[in-house]
Amino acid sequence: MRMPRSLGRCSSGLVLSLAVALAPLAAQADPPEEGDNARQPVASGARTAESGAFLPLGVPARTDAQRAYLWMTGGYDAARGGMVFDSAVQATLFGPLSVRAGAGYVGPNGQFRPSVSLAAQALRQRDHGVDLTIYGGFQSQGFNTVPAVTATVALGRQFGRVGLLTNVGYGYGLEGGEHYGELRLAGLARVLPSLHLGLDARGRLDLERDDDEPADEPDFELTAGPVATWSINRFSLTASGGVAAIKFRRAEGVLLGAQGQLLVGVAF
Repeated sequence: MRMPRSLGRCSSGLVLSLAVALAPLAAQADPPEEGDNARQPVASGARTAESGAFLPLGVPARTDAQRAYLWMTGGYDAARGGMVFDSAVQATLFGPLSVRAGAGYVGPNGQFRPSVSLAAQALRQRDHGVDLTIYGGFQSQGFNTVPAVTATVALGRQFGRVGLLTNVGYGYGLEGGEHYGELRLAGLARVLPSLHLGLDARGRLDLERDDDEPADEPDFELTAGPVATWSINRFSLTASGGVAAIKFRRAEGVLLGAQGQLLVGVAF
């Protein structure tokens, strides 16, 4: 299912509008306090990156590292043979609740794919030993290429300079009973105050098996490779690359190729 171009333009406008709306909120906020008792976290690109928020393949387990953040990424996926683009903005509503919205594109013949979700951070490392956030939302075009409702559990822990992150997700398509599963693993090490290096990987698998399949539906997809994030004040730049593999349901063989992306993010 391809989304109308007008909807794609609207979704892109939504992300930019949210970003513009967040800027004055950050500027008008009371000066933050330092320490564990701070009411508001200081806007820091390095701390936001360390939470996993500036990794392009998943969602962070910690949502209280900043009031809000925005990122946009673009690159190329040789396995699919086209450009890729994605974006996200996430902002705290109140307490442990936050809202996340974005829009993405996968070439060469795709359309923009808006998405929106709510997130609730249920566990915090300082109190429970781990960070855990539950996401629930809607994608106009899920992994099965049809609209889908999604649920993701993000689990993370910081071991000094090294952070580990896992996402386990499920998407249920609103057409044809389509559904899929997703697993994401990531690790980041702080080698300098402003530099984080690590690995990021994501696999997605079609869980519905019958002969009534959408056109161009993937059977499975795997993306993995190294990442590097450089942060200055509230801004971060992430470069990622590696390999991508995809198998389509109606095609023989697995498509392999290199993939790379460049992400620009800002914390509020």
